[in-house]
Amino acid sequence: MVTIKNGDNIHVVTEGAYKEIFSKLGYEIISGKEEVSIETPIDMDDNAMSEEEMEFILGVEEKPISQWSKTEVKKYAELKRIDITGTKNVNEAKAIIKEFLG
Repeated sequence: MVTIKNGDNIHVVTEGAYKEIFSKLGYEIISGKEEVSIETPIDMDDNAMSEEEMEFILGVEEKPISQWSKTEVKKYAELKRIDITGTKNVNEAKAIIKEFLG
């Protein structure tokens, strides 16, 4: 586990979650750089994901998108806030996700 910070937001996350998600969002590891007390509040806003949700995303991203199930596609799009409404099938939704991922 590592302690990370972005502005006033401080979180304790797994090292893998930091590398795969939070480093891309501008967070920096602060463990050892400055003291963080246990009483430091953690800002849990609407954009924060639970550890279970982060693990889901990391697990799905380990597989090629062609192997994702319909359920995985829907949940991934929901968590990443990717609009797949109006798609007629799972392949159309996967195409939108691929475009989002670049």
